Amino acid sequence: MRPSRITIFLTTLLLLGAGPASAEDDTPSVPVKHLYTNAGLLGVALTNLGYIGTAWSNRYIPSGEYYLNSNTEHIYKGGLWVGARDSDGTLHVSTGAQDANGLVEGDESREFRNWHVEKETPNGLEKLSYVEWSNNQNEDNYHPDALSTQHIEFAFKDDAVLESGNHRPLGLKVILRILAWGPKHADDFIILDYAIINDNLVLQKELQDLYVGLWVDTTVGNTEQTNPFDSDAPVGWNFNDDVNGAWGASGIVHDDYTVPGDPRIWMAYEHDDDGEEGLATSWIGYRLLGTSQEAEPEPGVNPVSYNAWRFRGVPEEDDWYTDADDPDTPIQGKYQVMSNGAFTVGETQEVDYTKASNWVGLLTTGPFPFLAAGDTLKMTFAIVAGEDSLSILENSKIAQLAYDNGFSLPAGPPSPKLNFSYQDNEVILTWAPGDSLDADGGDLPLESPLRSPEHHISDITGRKDFQGYRIYRYQGENIVGEPFEISNLVAQYDIIDGVGFDTGLPPLNEDGLREFADTDLLDGFPYWYSVTSFSIPNLQDGLPEFESGYNANSRLVYPGPAPSGPGNPRTVGVYPNPYRAGSLFDNRLEGELGRKIWFTGLPARCKIEVFTLVGELVHTLYHDDLSSGQEPWDMLSGYGRAISSGLYIYVVEDQVTGEIQRGKLVIIK
Repeated sequence: MRPSRITIFLTTLLLLGAGPASAEDDTPSVPVKHLYTNAGLLGVALTNLGYIGTAWSNRYIPSGEYYLNSNTEHIYKGGLWVGARDSDGTLHVSTGAQDANGLVEGDESREFRNWHVEKETPNGLEKLSYVEWSNNQNEDNYHPDALSTQHIEFAFKDDAVLESGNHRPLGLKVILRILAWGPKHADDFIILDYAIINDNLVLQKELQDLYVGLWVDTTVGNTEQTNPFDSDAPVGWNFNDDVNGAWGASGIVHDDYTVPGDPRIWMAYEHDDDGEEGLATSWIGYRLLGTSQEAEPEPGVNPVSYNAWRFRGVPEEDDWYTDADDPDTPIQGKYQVMSNGAFTVGETQEVDYTKASNWVGLLTTGPFPFLAAGDTLKMTFAIVAGEDSLSILENSKIAQLAYDNGFSLPAGPPSPKLNFSYQDNEVILTWAPGDSLDADGGDLPLESPLRSPEHHISDITGRKDFQGYRIYRYQGENIVGEPFEISNLVAQYDIIDGVGFDTGLPPLNEDGLREFADTDLLDGFPYWYSVTSFSIPNLQDGLPEFESGYNANSRLVYPGPAPSGPGNPRTVGVYPNPYRAGSLFDNRLEGELGRKIWFTGLPARCKIEVFTLVGELVHTLYHDDLSSGQEPWDMLSGYGRAISSGLYIYVVEDQVTGEIQRGKLVIIK
């Protein structure tokens, strides 16, 4: 499923270039990078251009998906806003994103450009396009400075050059740390930790009266139920059926919008009004966790403001302006919106914010009186998801706890790294148990990846904390709910120590790996697997059981035969054959998407060609998998077009031996 299970490299958009550089800056910029979080259950797209979300630019990249792999989206686009008074007294606002249809149109209003992150490496100080670390010691990208299961860093500057000429840079450099956790108790949120630097070192320019905010166009729905990617889809995406709101600190906002037990909360939220037939009932929110300085508003003005408006309601200018058709009526600019101290909830004389609509929101704090050249202002938000209002509030409290504790959250042993192999109607999982000794018989360092998971040392107690494994299985392509709840717990193993079930651990195979075989499955049907580790409850230190994350090693597999070969001779076949549209092998996607047939009995390395009866080549597939003897085909031609009903010929060539097998398949739609 994922080459690197912590963060997948989605794309390097070299065609976008490095972005324009300022006249006094001859340091080359870095490529644009797009990543997404997948350590926990919330998948959010991120980039070093200063914005989050995809604006539906790619069907296969989660924009704000919860649960990950569910096709239920929550974020269209969002970005950082910074407003300040320049040294000449003028007011300017730099935005990472604002109201726009898609990324192309959004380019005109995107005022940050990609920059480099500087890190000390074995080769000295290096300029990197991004940082990707993990604090899980059995990960390939483990780093002792990582703060979370998934730790990403981006950098960007606010000196992008816009064709309109409307943007005047403040001279900012921003370092963004994105933190996501995998363990079960902290997998419903990510943290965006911004370091906003006054980079006017040459001119020694001071910025005054700063406001900083997070602008987010949240929108909730299921991409299979309402399709945002195809303008001709039978049911398109509905931007106008979402309900927004916010909670504020006790003693500052009306009691109706405070949260008992969480008196300092500042958080905006959104959920779908009708839930899309039960496929999009979850909530999304963004919470201000803290700042490195205290805001200093005027007496009687809120230190945090929440402004909501309907899409296309963003001010066109940074400061006060007028409409050409009504020059006598002043209009608030972006800076005035950021600094107004508003809390736009409920029903007012002007706007009914309780109605479902196409809302966007801006959560802002300030002012900060001044930021000298070279100084840094830190601002931290959490993007939080949950099944309902209660769960999103509870999840946001854990995010607040992480921030208050310096981004440190307790955890147990990490999930093992899985290998998969297949037999007919069977999936075989293997993983390394870990060890406490090195090759010479000496003790391994506590942080050594070779210890994980069975010899993991707790960061809290300094003692071994491994208790056992749990193996989960879910049948289906889409994770349609909380994965721990909808998956079957097919096995649980517990070390024999007088605690728990004392079942013992899975046996070691001849390669010294733990092995578990799941049998009586259906070849060609989708199954998700995850193996978690859990810790022993520590009553002495008052610690509960900790279980590692579902998505730490989750993988979508399709059972089928092992590759054919000398010890496993097979005849190539196809199933289902004939294929009938709408069968159980189809998923819920509309039209031609989601259809699948399987070539089976394949050699490990082979070429598959499909022809019409008159010999026209329809499609070519390449199979290269030492663990599986089957390959799916979506029944699209090499040009991506749906093929018609009929009889087809397939030819399979073993690319090791040169042996060729042929057969026929029938497609009925």
